[in-house]
Amino acid sequence: MRNSRARPRGGSEDGQILLLSLIYGLVTLALVMVVASVASVYLERKRLLSLADALAADAADAVDEAQFYTTDRPSTVDLPLTDASVRAAVEEYLRAAPASMTEEFEQFAIVEPTGSPDGDVAEVSLGAVSRPPLVPWVLLPWTDGITVEVTARAEAG
Repeated sequence: MRNSRARPRGGSEDGQILLLSLIYGLVTLALVMVVASVASVYLERKRLLSLADALAADAADAVDEAQFYTTDRPSTVDLPLTDASVRAAVEEYLRAAPASMTEEFEQFAIVEPTGSPDGDVAEVSLGAVSRPPLVPWVLLPWTDGITVEVTARAEAG
């Protein structure tokens, strides 16, 4: 006796699960590549911010001697800073630092507004270009790199 409930062979849905699995796999791979690229840019920004913090802390101790030894300076400012003294301290720190601190950044530069806005705070701004290691089709507009700029501030005193 033949079972009347037997499934027919060669139905219209054969192979559909394979196609759905392939599409799901491609979408998952693209998502992983995008997340890895974004994480890479984020980590490079954090490294650049860490360097800017160190530079700002060092520049906060960079006293403009000409302004410090004048008698007409305001008494509220303990260690007067100027744009020139902050920039000079940043450049000196980078010259004395090991090359590995800045070699990891592409097109590394000190950008504006590096200086002291009020004579009491050292403000250091750095810029670099980050290149994501995996550039899926979603990130094609940024294949030349993503410009990352950070600013760190440190109070003198």
